[in-house]
Amino acid sequence: MGGPDIRGPDMDDTDKDGTGEDLAAEMAAEGAGEGAAEATAEGAAPARKRVARPAFLPRPEADPSAAAAAQKSSFFLQGGLVDAWFVEAGAGGHPDVLMVTFDNVTSIGAHEPHQPWLLGRAIKMDVSILGILASRRDWYRNADAQQMITDLREAGFFERFRRVVFIGTSMGAFAALSLSALVPGVEVVAFSPQSTLARDLAPFDTRYPHPTKSYDWQDLPLRDAAASLTAAARVWLIYDPFNPTDRLHANRFQGANIEKVHLNFAGHRMLREFRHVELLSDLISGLVLGRMDRPAVNRHMRGRREVGIWQNALLRAGETRGHPALSALVARRIFQRDPARPELRKLAWKLERMARGENPISRAERRARRESKAAARQADAWQGGEDSRRIVPHPDLRPPFAGEILTLQGALIVPERDHDQALASGVLHADGNWCALSEAWIRAKKSTPAPVISAKDNIRDLPGTHLYGGHFRGHFGHFLVESSARLWALDHLAEPPESILYLPYRGDVKAIEKAIKGQAPFFKLLGIDIPVRTFGDVQRVERLIVPELGFGWLERYAGSPAYRDFMQSRLRAAAPAEGGEKLYVSRARLPAIKGGILGEKVIEENLERAGFEIFHPERHPLEVQIARYKAAKVIVALDGSALHLAAYVMPPGGRVAMILRRSSANIADYDLQFRNFIGVTPDVINVIVNDWVAGEAARADFRSVGEVDFAALFKRLKALKYLPASFRPQLPAQGEVRAMLEPFQDRRGDSFRPLMQGERHGDEED
Repeated sequence: MGGPDIRGPDMDDTDKDGTGEDLAAEMAAEGAGEGAAEATAEGAAPARKRVARPAFLPRPEADPSAAAAAQKSSFFLQGGLVDAWFVEAGAGGHPDVLMVTFDNVTSIGAHEPHQPWLLGRAIKMDVSILGILASRRDWYRNADAQQMITDLREAGFFERFRRVVFIGTSMGAFAALSLSALVPGVEVVAFSPQSTLARDLAPFDTRYPHPTKSYDWQDLPLRDAAASLTAAARVWLIYDPFNPTDRLHANRFQGANIEKVHLNFAGHRMLREFRHVELLSDLISGLVLGRMDRPAVNRHMRGRREVGIWQNALLRAGETRGHPALSALVARRIFQRDPARPELRKLAWKLERMARGENPISRAERRARRESKAAARQADAWQGGEDSRRIVPHPDLRPPFAGEILTLQGALIVPERDHDQALASGVLHADGNWCALSEAWIRAKKSTPAPVISAKDNIRDLPGTHLYGGHFRGHFGHFLVESSARLWALDHLAEPPESILYLPYRGDVKAIEKAIKGQAPFFKLLGIDIPVRTFGDVQRVERLIVPELGFGWLERYAGSPAYRDFMQSRLRAAAPAEGGEKLYVSRARLPAIKGGILGEKVIEENLERAGFEIFHPERHPLEVQIARYKAAKVIVALDGSALHLAAYVMPPGGRVAMILRRSSANIADYDLQFRNFIGVTPDVINVIVNDWVAGEAARADFRSVGEVDFAALFKRLKALKYLPASFRPQLPAQGEVRAMLEPFQDRRGDSFRPLMQGERHGDEED
């Protein structure tokens, strides 16, 4: 038998029928457990056409053979139906730990160019990564995949590493498990593992008819992953035992080197469902780096009970499997600990009525339905015409941008409200249906769900024509990324609207009204002289113009052609170029809460000796900032909002060096913006030694303080020709660098500590 399944001391220890922990016992344990995390109730989303995102790193030129590539710090091998892309970790990280990743069905085509699955995670963990890239969804059932692994083994590639971990999920899990036989001694981490699709071995799995019928599950070696693991050092299988097919696959794996980890109710797509929480990301880090043994995994996985997504799944399972009374008890206990989730109280009431055999539709729900119909009738009175849609064409228009502008009659603009789910906000059509074009992202993987009108909403009528601006964010970087993204439509309207309407971020009207006043100079520079407004109640607008997002997170950092034309033409006209050709943009004088690096003054003093102008943008009005960026042909800066603004106005053909101040910087965002706005690829310099965080913080963010290797920094600046080869920097001793932490601690009134290896460093990008 394999290793013992994960169980905490508060979990039922019976598993007679092979279904994992007993559902009722799991729910009883949850009801008596401690703590609950905030979560948004899950709901089915409409299918969307997927657009490939840019890869984190540029792909190297292809090497002719594995033998030629095996000792390089990065390489790309073409192998027919599979390719291999290797990136070695920096000397300050874990270059001797290799994570070998295999595509799953959804990762193929997710990036352009095709990148290794979990590349973002490997970068944050600072481990080496070898991505085995699939060209088709064939479960790696081709001779090319086996030959690629064999060629790299024979070339001595795997011998370079102290630790090698094969990892995948679903299709990729099958590949990681079966192909590990070609490299004895590796460890394997398999999520939702598939043992085989061979009909004679797994007749119970009918989920994938095409790859089952179309590819070789008989003659090609390694067709059964369950029979391929004797040479592996250790195998971790993470799966949902309540998924019957995944449980049957897991039951086929037996051996002393196999550890089975239950994540009840997570489903087959657990990595995708849990992508916004740390549970599985931290598990990956711990297993790849070898920092988690069985007891540590046991303790870690018990943390699922604090994850709102898991709590929701538990409640759904209890309801569908005939435990409404117990589910109601669990829902009430979670709500008692977390009153910010009023939907649980409603769910408990519904489940209790179900347990008594009563109709669970409440009077409040009936009233809400009546009021919804009344609102639709009232909206009809606003209809002075039909909704319309237009496309603003451009020869460079490409997904995710379509140049779309909607004009809606009697639409509802709905801010965030306490009685709706978290972040729910946006625009509803007059009939109450969600306007998908109003959806926004407050960070790369967090979008705003559709709001629901209720009896608690005070709906105010707003006559006239108005432009929907989305969320208003006070932070200048977020303001650029999110709050300017729909303004491009002003260039394409027959007449200006009466106002621009913004949703108050987090529903805080007073704070956003203050932020709007603070950004008034920016609107003035753009030539916008109409009122900019926000509101706390639902607004029914006579005519509402809803443009698409022309800028934003992930692939939208490229900017739509219309957005780039609007912002660049207006900002470049705001001030003439003035200043030096070489500019260092400093954060040294920002408040300590804004974060930074230890000893930025060292960079200032050395670059000033090399002829750079030292510029503190927060000390100057926007038109002066624009003037400096327009004049600069070379900019060196820490990552931050100033670089985003520079990308709008810097002349094409210049050079930009971005020094990372934290290990969680969104490198790909800056790269995509600069390449598309001015045709410049920034040089990224990562010489971070430590992320210092204050108090109980457990991740590098905008408040953290980076400690950099100054010698490596100036060596890199010389190698990239930002400094002459003869330049000799004046550098502090190591003790002096650490002493530079004291001013941050004094100004923040809190002590700092370095993030320990294995702690979370920023948002997931997997």
